[in-house]
Formats: sequence, C-alpha cells, structure tokens
Amino acid sequence: MGEMVKVGLKYCGGCNPEYDRVALVRHIEESLQGRVAFVTPESEGVGLILAVEGCSTTCADLSAFQGMDIRVITNIDGAEGFIKEIRKRV
Repeated sequence: MGEMVKVGLKYCGGCNPEYDRVALVRHIEESLQGRVAFVTPESEGVGLILAVEGCSTTCADLSAFQGMDIRVITNIDGAEGFIKEIRKRV
C-alpha cells in the first residue's frame, strides 16, 4: 500500500439532498481506512478534492479549486466508484 492521500472534502449546500451525504462520507472513510484522510479543502498537501453533492444539480462552487484534481459524487454509486479508484491508486 502506498502513502495516504489527503482528500479535501467539499459538501454542497444540502438544499435538496437525495441521500445522507455525511453517512456516505463515513462509509467511504471506513472503506478506505488507512488510505485517505479527509481534511478541509484548504489544508496543506491536499491530493484531490472530493465534492459530495446531494443531487445531480451539482451546485457546489468548486472554482476555488481550479487546476486541482476534483472528483464529484452525486449518489451512492459514485461513492463506490471513488472507493475503487482510491484502492487502485493507493
């Protein structure tokens, strides 16, 4: 296993969530224990940004992270894809 990835976590505003975003992030964190550390997006050493959007509108403003590696999750299936990607990467 490689080095742990610092993931800057960015939530949408939560105006119309179709699932429990916080519970989904907990699931991701548990699934990737020892592989990722969720931190604020502004933290030093962030390897990528994970935008957890409550629906397909994807309204979170990600302009502050321009030029960074960004992943967007809009549903549970997207979380499983993210987990698989990180497992391959680290």
